Amino acid sequence: MTRLTLGLLVGLAALTLFTGCHKHFTRDRFDMIQVGVDDREDVRQMLGKPTSDLNDQWLYDNLKRHYSAVIYFDADGRVRSKEWMNAKTGEWEGRNPNANEPPPGEVRETHKTTTRIDED
Repeated sequence: MTRLTLGLLVGLAALTLFTGCHKHFTRDRFDMIQVGVDDREDVRQMLGKPTSDLNDQWLYDNLKRHYSAVIYFDADGRVRSKEWMNAKTGEWEGRNPNANEPPPGEVRETHKTTTRIDED
């Protein structure tokens, strides 16, 4: 086997390894995560490596598609809560479990804005 052939095989194997192991962060994969059931390893298997790891919360971003998510973990490493945000549609689902609930009948935030996000 020549060096060129060996180099090509090693390069092809490395490319296959890196592209084959890449997990895509999508809404469907996010919806698969179960609060109180899944742990850090389960989340990593479903969504891949987080954009930011802040120990008890992992942040995932897809800037190209304009959405992000935060996964909150309890002291045992189980999913405590999860939050989904889509800047393109204005969708925001879930909540930070460390935030105080507003009193009944009180609205803390009201937003009326228009944002235009052009396709890339």
